Amino acid sequence: MISLPWRRSTRTSVPKRLTATALAGSALTVAALVATDVVPVPSWALNGIDVASHQHPGGAAIDWTAVKQSGQSFVFVKATEGTSYTNPAFTTDSAKAQQAGLVPGSYHYARPGSGNPRAEARHYASVLATGVQPSLPPVLDLEEHEGLNPTQLQNWVREWIDEIKVQTGRDPIIYTYYSFWIQRMANTTEFSEYPLWLAYYRDTLPDKIPGGWDHVTFWQYSGSGRVNGVQTQVDLNKYYGDDAALNALASGMPADTAAGQASEAMDPMRPAVEGEAEIANKIEHATGVNVPLASDFMMQLLGVIGGRVSPDVLLTQGKQQLQGMDPAQVAGSAGGPDQGAQATGSVKTAQEILTAYTALSGALKEFNAGGNKLPVEAILKLIQGYAPGAGDQGGTVNIGQVLSLLQQFGGISNWNAKLENGEVKPDANAFAELADAAKSANPDGSAPADAAAAPAAGQAPAAGQAPAAPVPPAAPAPAAN
Repeated sequence: MISLPWRRSTRTSVPKRLTATALAGSALTVAALVATDVVPVPSWALNGIDVASHQHPGGAAIDWTAVKQSGQSFVFVKATEGTSYTNPAFTTDSAKAQQAGLVPGSYHYARPGSGNPRAEARHYASVLATGVQPSLPPVLDLEEHEGLNPTQLQNWVREWIDEIKVQTGRDPIIYTYYSFWIQRMANTTEFSEYPLWLAYYRDTLPDKIPGGWDHVTFWQYSGSGRVNGVQTQVDLNKYYGDDAALNALASGMPADTAAGQASEAMDPMRPAVEGEAEIANKIEHATGVNVPLASDFMMQLLGVIGGRVSPDVLLTQGKQQLQGMDPAQVAGSAGGPDQGAQATGSVKTAQEILTAYTALSGALKEFNAGGNKLPVEAILKLIQGYAPGAGDQGGTVNIGQVLSLLQQFGGISNWNAKLENGEVKPDANAFAELADAAKSANPDGSAPADAAAAPAAGQAPAAGQAPAAPVPPAAPAPAAN
């Protein structure tokens, strides 16, 4: 069996692929496998893809409506890698895919060389809390040994699995390929109780699956497929089950786990994200323009404030916001009421967006310095009340409205007025400082009834408040590296 170095979707480069000859004999496990004999793909197997940030070349959109119409039933979206990287497109791709009718899943690209499998699992779990639910089980993408011998790598995998089960309450899927498992994992059968996702680029499955597995649940049979709605080549997969079984495999995370508690805390915000994703899908299907989700970023900001989401998640999502979002969506009139439409897609647009988040960072730091408790419930109601599809409320939410709430609850400076007057200068470290401020915030679940609502659609905002803008606009696509 030929064995070549192979990386599927690392952060820093386009993944290399084994040739069909080299992949002859690569395998993965899942709970429900086919037979050990060579078996042609059954007609009832369901189609699906897996994607990462490089499926957004130059910030291009994935047309999830077209993906669904092409016959795909599920998608695995790369969530994390190692102990710090988060795919900036994870939450938005997952939400949009789910709204298009696909069953969403995720995967973590393992970096055994980090020497800290539990930290990798915790990082992955914290990001899963921001994703859509229900979803397919968490996935360990194991295809690099990074200098570990088989015994060391087995120990690494064992600890990662133990930790992800503690964090999420779910048994993971293991993704690997044939020669890797035999050579780098010494063909251990220890993990055969977990579902297998087999990477094997042939017309049929191998006659013998390694690792004690006798079936596969998912089979990745191509790394160079073409699917309507995706501009790049994409991995093609089969699920060995029907729609009912696939949906049964998808679930949420138990409330008595860390990730489950964090996910549950964000449930009040999910309708806003879902409604926004539905509208974004329509825009992207019609125009090909990638539309970021503003309410999704706000949801993650509250997750950091509540101590349930890693600040790193906010930083990666901030990068996506900065590179792709219309400034009117982010900050209302940040930098002046007429600049948004003129600057869309330009350097000026990015500067305006950065300025808006600089203001939010400054306001939150001032709010914290006063010993105030953050009005989480009020911000939640703002997001919910302005969720797309909320009737005559109109689906709007922006930083200007959040700044007004901070001023109302904390007696801080009028940061909206500062934006209007050009007093706020863009700070390249705004997202890092915002993440630090959010981590230090003291949340308060209660909020005065008269402070929970932002001005209704068509109603004039309070003095100094940035006017709301429709969510989402036809914004240029964000970069997705």
